[in-house]
Amino acid sequence: MRIVLCDDDKDVLNLLEKYLQEYFSSCRLAQPVYSEYMSGEELLRAESRGGMEKVDIAFLDVEMLGLSGIHTGARLKKLYPKIKIFIVTSYPDYLDEAMRFHVFRYLSKPVDKKRLFRNMKDALYQLSIDTREVSIETKEQTVIRSADDIVMVETVERHNCVITIGGTFESVNPAADWEGLLKMNCFFRPHRSYIINFKYIDSYSHNSILLSTPNGDTYTAYLTRRKYKEFKDAHLLYLEAMS
Repeated sequence: MRIVLCDDDKDVLNLLEKYLQEYFSSCRLAQPVYSEYMSGEELLRAESRGGMEKVDIAFLDVEMLGLSGIHTGARLKKLYPKIKIFIVTSYPDYLDEAMRFHVFRYLSKPVDKKRLFRNMKDALYQLSIDTREVSIETKEQTVIRSADDIVMVETVERHNCVITIGGTFESVNPAADWEGLLKMNCFFRPHRSYIINFKYIDSYSHNSILLSTPNGDTYTAYLTRRKYKEFKDAHLLYLEAMS
């Protein structure tokens, strides 16, 4: 794992790295590779040269001389789509702009260590989901996809269709197997015929859920009325974990 820190204040960089080292030590996790930069241009030049591990997590200051943290983050997202970006700043006015490219968290200066630790736990969990691969076995082949790319599993007349960002596959595995494979906080079984990914929910009512993908595809899943409260509570927990 690699974490980049970018801030034009050396003291902030040192404190962030110190806190992060404490976090990984307290969790008995291997220390990641840390890369520190004092400008967005310096960070992006280093990444463009290649030869280094991909960036998993980035902490970016908003207001730096030259390229801002917002623009630096947007370009990092293009290089590393699964990256988790933390915006660290004293200026909350930038929050709306930062959210446009799906910032993972927004941290105010001075950085609160307890809040950082909570957010790092969430970031590592989400990274594990993003990078967890699932085998989709069909009659013709076995396809490997990231769990994060699965929009939902739908059972239609005993056929289990796995709908992903990259296409739909008819799985030979029964729905019960898929419920076990997708036993993660981002998945929920609202009806015996569906397992949905909270990430793609656009809206829901008491009896249906509308899901939409970044490429504009939409899908509808049924929601059993007796599961409505359980579904709503689980969805709220998911949103809280992601906020």
